[in-house]
Amino acid sequence: MSKEERKTRVSMHTKPEPSGKEDTFSEMEDSEKKGSLFGKLNARLQDAIQDGRSEDALRDVRRKSGDDQRVSADDLAIRRSKSVSNPQRMTVPEGVIIEGALTSSSETDIAGRIDGNVTVDGRLALSPSALITGTVRATNCLIQGFVEGKVECDQDLELGKSGKITSDVTVGNQIVVSGIIEGNIRCGGRLQLTESADVTGNIRARSVVIASGAVFNGTCAMSAPKSAKK
Repeated sequence: MSKEERKTRVSMHTKPEPSGKEDTFSEMEDSEKKGSLFGKLNARLQDAIQDGRSEDALRDVRRKSGDDQRVSADDLAIRRSKSVSNPQRMTVPEGVIIEGALTSSSETDIAGRIDGNVTVDGRLALSPSALITGTVRATNCLIQGFVEGKVECDQDLELGKSGKITSDVTVGNQIVVSGIIEGNIRCGGRLQLTESADVTGNIRARSVVIASGAVFNGTCAMSAPKSAKK
């Protein structure tokens, strides 16, 4: 083995072979610098290898998750309904079906179907495509869809021409009916039936206004309901 080969092998080891004479201070310092240099190079090499492996693993995870991910139209609609772009508003788009109760502390728009009760601490708007199978409770209501359960509004309720309620209605302040109600109505203030209204049930309110053309089958009492008295 040549001298250069021996020198090369020695420089790659931490313990150099004895040379038969004592190392001078400068030689020891040079050796230490070389060892430090090789250590840094080795550390950088190991980091590069680990980074390369991490990137490859990340690519594999992304590729596998992309292959396995299947998103339906309903999933996308539900994601839109949970959008936080406007934290003061909740929206349930048309075509979305929620099985169970829905509770909201902000203004809520529903165009889909809720198989359960709906409770909103604020204004609730039901589009013509909306269907609620349970009880509806809200501060204010605009109903243009179909509600099978009871409706309770702390303040005002407006039932549009396309709206239909097939149960009892209780309103704290005022109600304007332009659609169909098949149930009793209790109103703490003013009740108005427009020309397109169709009500089958008994009415109790402080004041009642019935427009020409409205259909009303039931009894009417001009007094405040117990729930509205203070």
